[in-house]
Amino acid sequence: MRALLTIAMMLAFASTAGAACMKPDQIERAEGRLTVGAFKDAADRPESAFILRLPTAACLDAEDGMDPVDSTRTIHVYAADGAIQASLRRLVGRAVEVRGKPFSAHTAHHHAPIVMEVQEIRAR
Repeated sequence: MRALLTIAMMLAFASTAGAACMKPDQIERAEGRLTVGAFKDAADRPESAFILRLPTAACLDAEDGMDPVDSTRTIHVYAADGAIQASLRRLVGRAVEVRGKPFSAHTAHHHAPIVMEVQEIRAR
């Protein structure tokens, strides 16, 4: 029994460690279920954010002045473009693929370890 547990743990670690981490200076792709989360900012005011819930863990390499993200199953996604923002609202609750530039969370307004400005989104 102990051997099976050890093998399962090694396989779980290998699948996360073996996958290439996203790079903060490149356009990256992520797939998952798009949700909206309710949060509080640093002043305890309510705010909402689009959260991409991943089926498997993702990681992000270190960037200048930021720590790497070793493993997470959530990405805070947002759009600066109005049409993409409308698509985010329309696709909540659905499986989606997004493309954009990820970076590590660094303010109270970031609600997942990885944040991504979405430049492209489509339903899966």
